[in-house]
Amino acid sequence: MIPRLRSDGTLPPGVHQTTLAELFAIYPSTNQQRQILNDSLRRVVTELRALDSSMLIYVDGSFVTNKREPNDVDILIITSQYDTLALLKYLELTCPVEMVSIGLYVEPSSHNVMLDFFTTTRLGQAKGIILLT
Repeated sequence: MIPRLRSDGTLPPGVHQTTLAELFAIYPSTNQQRQILNDSLRRVVTELRALDSSMLIYVDGSFVTNKREPNDVDILIITSQYDTLALLKYLELTCPVEMVSIGLYVEPSSHNVMLDFFTTTRLGQAKGIILLT
């Protein structure tokens, strides 16, 4: 479940588990930019899950804020099977999307550097992140 956003427009601290359908219900395609981002995210998540259903897929960035027209969707993948380059090549072949709409980051399951980065604002405050179930 996705909690209400804080007054600064970000998620409250924590990992908030939700389905892709629930995510799109909270962040609907209310304009062309959100439509592009939602379509790209749906395609990328579908292909990543087809490749390896055990990888953890986090969604972050301006997409999960109160920003009316977010710049992109940041996706953090936790997996020890693939690196960023391998997943980018796979996605380029299986579902070419406007890569300006997706920021893809991969972290091995034994590290939390990127997860820590994504759960901190630019001002150093803790914030939340979405984990797709």
